[in-house]
Amino acid sequence: MSTPLSRIVAGPADAPTLVLLHGITGSAVSQADAIDHWVERGYRVIAADARGHGLSPRWTQTELNRAGEVLVDDVIGLLEELRSAASFSSGPGLNRPATAGAESAALAGNQATPGGEGSGRRPVLIGHSMGAATAMVAAVRRPELVGGVVLLDPARYGTRTQQELRDRGAARKRARAAELADLPGAVARSLADPEVPDTEAIVGVWAGQRVDPALLDTGVVAPPVRWEQAMAELTVPTLLVTGDRPGSARVGPAGLDILARIGNPHVETALIAGAGHDVRRTRPAGFWAAVDPWLERHLR
Repeated sequence: MSTPLSRIVAGPADAPTLVLLHGITGSAVSQADAIDHWVERGYRVIAADARGHGLSPRWTQTELNRAGEVLVDDVIGLLEELRSAASFSSGPGLNRPATAGAESAALAGNQATPGGEGSGRRPVLIGHSMGAATAMVAAVRRPELVGGVVLLDPARYGTRTQQELRDRGAARKRARAAELADLPGAVARSLADPEVPDTEAIVGVWAGQRVDPALLDTGVVAPPVRWEQAMAELTVPTLLVTGDRPGSARVGPAGLDILARIGNPHVETALIAGAGHDVRRTRPAGFWAAVDPWLERHLR
């Protein structure tokens, strides 16, 4: 069995659960503003570090050879862990051992029972970019493990060549090296960026330094499943949120037109005017206005 992903667990153990998946070069802690927001709204939040990010295990060469699939396997493993912990803690006549840690209690917050109330709800996956593409494919393959998915401008596999992806990975690697050469300057620029929440500025620089450069060399940012195919195959409630900022949003209006033609009845979409690829950071008011009511409908 592979080593579990590192994660932050916050919020009431018996509350509806959100599982947060970050984008390339991010981490659980670089979503601090979102974690605080949803915990304050009464959710249990589990924010995971993807493999090769934050405090999660580094990549082996064997794993890198199928990196996109490993990202999905890791998330499915986390969801199965949540289901197993919930079943153990809430089964008839069973009590969690006194030696179980606080994290075990946190993971037991949701039982995977369709249509249940409160902690009976299956968790909702919320992913950005790489995390959104991973959540999308995980939900297609194991819909019984999730109550829904929120996809924040997902990376779109199949829209770039392998060489283009490797070139983008090389650019990210150069940016990481430039930050390392001047960490005080990188922190100052992050703190001065009006689209980066104060709680995420310094930890965002840390997250960029914690990414495994071996993954950047591959250029992988999504599982090897064409995004149109995955969106067509989703059978769980889904909200896709994107922006219309030119040169930044990955899905954008053109991608929404594709989804309209696909016509999957399980998929809702929201276009946030002026938002870039990181919709939450670039247009937070519009982001919360779109996502929070959707979560209320599907988890309360």
